Amino acid sequence: MTLQTKLDDLREMIESRLDKQVDTLSTVREQYLSFVQDEMPGRAYSHFPDEMNRWLEQLSNTHSKDVEADIHQLALVALMQRSLRSLDSSDQTGLASHDVTMPTMVIDSIKEWFEYLADDIATGCYEPNVQSDLFRKDLAISALNMWPSRSICHYEPRPLPRRFLTANGIAQFVSAADMLLRKLNNRQNMYELHMEDRRTNPDFLEPGWRAFYLEIAQRLESEPHVSGIFAQSWFWDPSVIHASSKMAYLRTLPESGGASFYLLESCDDAGHVALQNKKRRRLFDEGKYTPKSYLMIWPRDDIVRWAQAQ
Repeated sequence: MTLQTKLDDLREMIESRLDKQVDTLSTVREQYLSFVQDEMPGRAYSHFPDEMNRWLEQLSNTHSKDVEADIHQLALVALMQRSLRSLDSSDQTGLASHDVTMPTMVIDSIKEWFEYLADDIATGCYEPNVQSDLFRKDLAISALNMWPSRSICHYEPRPLPRRFLTANGIAQFVSAADMLLRKLNNRQNMYELHMEDRRTNPDFLEPGWRAFYLEIAQRLESEPHVSGIFAQSWFWDPSVIHASSKMAYLRTLPESGGASFYLLESCDDAGHVALQNKKRRRLFDEGKYTPKSYLMIWPRDDIVRWAQAQ
């Protein structure tokens, strides 16, 4: 069964259930899709517009949990159908901000994620929750506001925030200013990385990260207008690597290809994800470790050059 046929069957099945429950189903569906396709592009995937939040709240107050879940799943399926038609058309230029043709690997990654979502929905394993970070990622991916990879991260078009300039004194300011002025053509056109929590090992291990960076480098090679990638995380902290040498590849892998790292902030929250590790928890309790967030920036020319050398 082709992916398109699978999505067609899913849509028919969900709509047949909802037809008896929602009088204005087509209006509800199109309003939902309009929010995601017309209002969300250019916004962070996790931040819905106020009007969309109010509409979703009304949806929740109007319908049962099962009906609400079906409406969310119908939106996912309908968005995937539209995106798939665009991918399969002879002209893909509408999928990107400039007239470029996406590499085959990128298209394959999208279709693989759509297959994963479709199978989960078909088997009844999918649990749509509008407050869930995972669901908001899936909604963005289904509309191609966010792009999936075959490995550990998804990525979305986002401007690079400038707060790292003033986060850690004069030395970082000088280095950060040099990054902005000399190495990035346009900080407004970059990709922000987001970890996919449903993929852990082996994707989180070094081969998984390498595969991801190679994949996104191929995308960047076809998009000269995109200035590079960035992300922020606690595991790029040098003190984490000092305490857990097996995690060194998380920083040394991109660093070896020209990525730079900048301290953003410390966090003394005892519930921080970094403290789920027993050793880091002990060091935290002893006052010898505080989780710190670091920004990673990998300019386009550097990551493409690194990938070509692999």
